[in-house]
Amino acid sequence: MLKRLLFLCVILCFNASLIGEIKEKASLDELRQRGIPVKSMESAGVSREDMEKYLFFWEDLKCFPVAGQMNAKSATFSYENSWHEKRYYGGERFHEGCDIFPEDAKTDYYPVLSMTDGIVEKIGWLPLGGYRIGIRSPGGGYFYYAHLSSYAEKFCEGDEIKAGEVLGLLGDTGYGAEGTRGKFPPHLHLGIYISTKEKQEYPLNPYPVLQFLQERQKNFFY
Repeated sequence: MLKRLLFLCVILCFNASLIGEIKEKASLDELRQRGIPVKSMESAGVSREDMEKYLFFWEDLKCFPVAGQMNAKSATFSYENSWHEKRYYGGERFHEGCDIFPEDAKTDYYPVLSMTDGIVEKIGWLPLGGYRIGIRSPGGGYFYYAHLSSYAEKFCEGDEIKAGEVLGLLGDTGYGAEGTRGKFPPHLHLGIYISTKEKQEYPLNPYPVLQFLQERQKNFFY
């Protein structure tokens, strides 16, 4: 009798584990069907729970956020998965974004584009981000573009933005009072945030988003 009970417990535990695994696989399949690059997300260290959060804005994504000049023969940009690496300006903190570097370390040259349609939510100087602009996409994603050398025009909060619209030029502003430049190589810092019940600005790793867009867009010129 005792052996039968033990055997039954083992079978029940096995079935519960199998059901859980099937549910997990089905859920990942659903994410794939909705366009989420699950394999890239997993390689970047994105948790299963966070993958769902990308669905807020995934359909809003249209273009890679930096481009070459129209008169240039080529344009190459590099970026790494620096998510949650330590940073020290203003005190020790974690890097909540991804930095995109041009092949030629030029400032005020490479166009920075809006990745989505949206509304300008924040604009102006931040000691950490320099000249920055924040765009809220239709699905609720907040796209933070920092270290711009200049803006393409005099944007105001509430302005409508179209995907692919030039926001400004890639630069090296920030880490000081307004106008500070040259504290680091020219690059675009891209941050992506959503609002949750627990946190108004919940950060998500932009690295797999950039991979996804660059694979489909290749080099882009403006």
